[in-house]
Amino acid sequence: MPKIDALQQITQLAKQNSQPLKKNESPKFADTLKGMINQVDELQKVSAQSTKDFIAGKNIDLHEVMAAGQEAQLSFQFMMEMRNKLLEAYQEVNRMPV
Repeated sequence: MPKIDALQQITQLAKQNSQPLKKNESPKFADTLKGMINQVDELQKVSAQSTKDFIAGKNIDLHEVMAAGQEAQLSFQFMMEMRNKLLEAYQEVNRMPV
């Protein structure tokens, strides 16, 4: 059940971060990026909390702790790869002659 609760929390955060769009308006890149960073942060917090709960002896299985940690790690790696690609694209645009 902790996984379902974590997923529900992330879904609620995503709904809070998203603003209603007007007709024919696409989401702003900054808002999308901020939402993704918040989701990664939330996954990190969920992972840390599940680890603390496991160490404290609360009713949580080791595989749930490991899964939460792996999910947080993968989401962080994905975010870092996105950052690297965005930085490469920015540098490429700066190298273009005007």
